[in-house]
Amino acid sequence: MTGKPSTPDERAAQLLQAIIDSSDDAIISKDLNGVITSWNKSAERLFGYSEAEAVGKPITILIPTDRLDEEPQILGRIRSGERVDHFETVRRRKDGKLLEISVTISPVKDHTGTVVGASKIARDITERKRADAAILRANRDLEQFAFSASHDLQEPLRTVNIYSELLTQRYSNQLDGQALEFLSHIRKSATRMETLVRDLLSFVQVTNPDAIPETTDANEALSKALADLEGAIKVGEVHVTSDPLPSVRMHERHLQQVFQNLVGNAIKYRSSERVPAVHISAERQDDYAVFSVSDNGIGIDPKYNQTIFGLFKRLHTSNEYEGTGLGLAICQRIVDQYNGRIWVNSEAGKGSVFNFTIPD
Repeated sequence: MTGKPSTPDERAAQLLQAIIDSSDDAIISKDLNGVITSWNKSAERLFGYSEAEAVGKPITILIPTDRLDEEPQILGRIRSGERVDHFETVRRRKDGKLLEISVTISPVKDHTGTVVGASKIARDITERKRADAAILRANRDLEQFAFSASHDLQEPLRTVNIYSELLTQRYSNQLDGQALEFLSHIRKSATRMETLVRDLLSFVQVTNPDAIPETTDANEALSKALADLEGAIKVGEVHVTSDPLPSVRMHERHLQQVFQNLVGNAIKYRSSERVPAVHISAERQDDYAVFSVSDNGIGIDPKYNQTIFGLFKRLHTSNEYEGTGLGLAICQRIVDQYNGRIWVNSEAGKGSVFNFTIPD
């Protein structure tokens, strides 16, 4: 004898329950008094209470004493029909262990549209928080090391440079051509090492996760970058133009640094076959400002379009073009900090277009 066939509504409810039970996230519902009305399997795994132990109990069984004030605020927002997205807080398991969690809480409405309760999706982010803290400590240690290394390395490098110069000036008439060439190599190597140390320090320093981004006029940031590059622009006889640029939520010194590196690269890798030109433009696309720095230089083989943003990645020797291979890595580190993206479209011999996005 078979049972009565289930209705479409019953089948939909069964499917929904199966989805809820199979979710990796804890899914909990409660009424407007904060009393738990449903509790899935992942909630059992995450918080240690069985469904029988949790349903009918106040949600405050999960809240540490010092955070009990959060619940009235959350319920107030739910009653007004507001959704709470990705709220990061601390909750307590049955065994007393504290968990870092991220919760999203949505109002539950009846057929008349009246808010009658709330559904909550909770995710354990304890390990992520630990990893973030470890990365933050490592970055701070790296920054401190970079400061120390910068100071400790630059002094002896300056000394090597100065004494090499003094030897050349005072004893050039007593040294043969090969000895003078050796001294020239020493000076160039010391100067390159100084530049490398400074650039490495810049790479470490570009991120500041504690700072709140300001609104920056990109035209001002570009003007300051071009002022710093004025000598190179004149020497290379480079024609630099720009369209009106938007304001973005970004620290001015960071945007200036990106412009300075991208325009500086365009100047450095100019072609001898045509009058060098660089153009800076921007446009709005959805919730992003998309900046472009275009040039008519020597270009890049497309197979290197991704690798050039890596640390110390150079496509040419230092004898061909000066540099440390850190400029584009610094640009990517800055843009990443603002949840943007940077990429290049290029072809060898036909110039390059570097693009980067900054969210509104």
